[in-house]
Amino acid sequence: MLSESFVASTLSSAKTPAATLRDVGICLQEFQPSPQLRSTFKKSSTNTNCLAVSPSHIFSAQAEKAVVHVYSREKGNQEALVPFPERIRSIAVAGAKYGDVLVLGTEGGRLILWETCTGRQVATTASHLQPVTSIVVDPTSNFILSGSDDASIHVWSIPNILSFSRPAQGRDRQPQNAPIRTFSNHRAAITSLAVGHSSGRHNIAVSTAKDNTAIAWDYQTGLVLRTYLLPFSATCVSLDPVDRAFYVGYEDGSAQSVDFYRSNSVQHPLHDSSAQSTPAQVSAEDRWLPPAADSGATKALALSYDGSTLLSAHDSGKVLSWNIARRKFAASIADYTHPVTNLVMLPPSGLPHSSHTLNRTIHAIVKPRLDNAFADPSHAPGAIPADYAFQAHIVAPSQPKSRAPSQFSQALTHAFFPDSIIEDGLAELAAFRQPGGSDLIRVAPAAALADTAQATAQDTHVADLEAEVAMLKKKAAANDTARHATADEVAQLRSNLTQLQDYINELHGKQEAAQQDKVQRQAKKEDRDAKRREAWFAAEKKGRNGDAAMKKTEIDDGMLTSESDDQSDE
Repeated sequence: MLSESFVASTLSSAKTPAATLRDVGICLQEFQPSPQLRSTFKKSSTNTNCLAVSPSHIFSAQAEKAVVHVYSREKGNQEALVPFPERIRSIAVAGAKYGDVLVLGTEGGRLILWETCTGRQVATTASHLQPVTSIVVDPTSNFILSGSDDASIHVWSIPNILSFSRPAQGRDRQPQNAPIRTFSNHRAAITSLAVGHSSGRHNIAVSTAKDNTAIAWDYQTGLVLRTYLLPFSATCVSLDPVDRAFYVGYEDGSAQSVDFYRSNSVQHPLHDSSAQSTPAQVSAEDRWLPPAADSGATKALALSYDGSTLLSAHDSGKVLSWNIARRKFAASIADYTHPVTNLVMLPPSGLPHSSHTLNRTIHAIVKPRLDNAFADPSHAPGAIPADYAFQAHIVAPSQPKSRAPSQFSQALTHAFFPDSIIEDGLAELAAFRQPGGSDLIRVAPAAALADTAQATAQDTHVADLEAEVAMLKKKAAANDTARHATADEVAQLRSNLTQLQDYINELHGKQEAAQQDKVQRQAKKEDRDAKRREAWFAAEKKGRNGDAAMKKTEIDDGMLTSESDDQSDE
């Protein structure tokens, strides 16, 4: 049965805990189909951004301590307590390519990478001037984004940091374990980071800071895509599963949705260069208010697999759900009595997985040890140390040979429409377009069945070859039809473009003629006004009535009629 669950961690407080949750710091909670507590892990107290979950383990950095608790999800108990040289302020897991690599942000402004399958530990330079408060890893596990209280965000390359090659030497060369890019558009401490779900070149990151801003940017180029002015300082941020919006939480317990597609742009709003330099103001009236004022600050956000429900963790110990379509509070999922600081949504269970990938199972982690390979003068650049051993259980994909997967399962798990389905559809469309094509489609199966019943094995083989030739002809006809249709459409588009250009030129000509006519009429009107003023002054100077002289001048020159014509033209 399909189900969704999440992992929540709490921070110990002076509030009296409930008897059922005494000394519990991490909870595995089922969210759908029915909210219920599945398992708990004790002796843990974590700050925000200090919880990481892998398929086999749960890692939690302890508040105000330089240790990390390691819990086994398979065994359901605490597996290790790992000390580190300095306090850990944020953690994340990179596991797509390198096994499970735990990334830790320290209070001293550096990153520590721990390969849990080998025990190798690598530290970066202290590039941040203050503690690393937020860490995220991109979907490809190639980049790390680290935010700090010094208002900067660094982008790191995981392959460079974990490489066995010696760091480049020289004044102008960057050290191997230094960041490859720095994002410095915020003016206050970074509060939260979120990275998009695309594995292509164009991916985004959203960062929030205490300067009441949220910025969407491309972490592979450092380009700012859009700046949002928030009504308050956001405490946490989460991205929609398809990167169509992001969600922020505030100190008053409210949440807010910021849609990328609200602007009327002809292309993707984040890649519209005309709007990238203009900040977007987010209204405080659009916030989703909590059901009670004592919910406390929003500490963490998480989204369901389909993106229809938002979960928020609060200082009061409650986990609330919000209906995104209706943009309001839906229900209270759990109450852990302690402040909930982290929410990690797990992949849904019950969906079929691809059978073409190798699965690995990590039964036990290897405690970290400092990598001193570079310090050894005998170590050759790029060579793997002799004591480097990868400890994991590789499970080959298992696919029963007795029964092939159903067509529904293949369509559900396939990343795109198979080529065979597309080709068959094009062939059928081409057959329908031909005269008598529909009759051939209805008659062909009956003829094939009759031949099969009467023919020998050789005739059956010949019939199969003829059917294959017929299918190839259908495909060729479909390709020709598509090619001719495309050529006709291109020619029509070119003709329409030429007509449109001619029409635009004609409009420009009419506009220029109208402008010239308007200028001429304005000049004539100014001349008439000048003559009227001269006649008025001359009459007044001679002691006569200036208005009568001005009217006589108009009658003599026929200006009354021309002026009325000008006004009617205008």
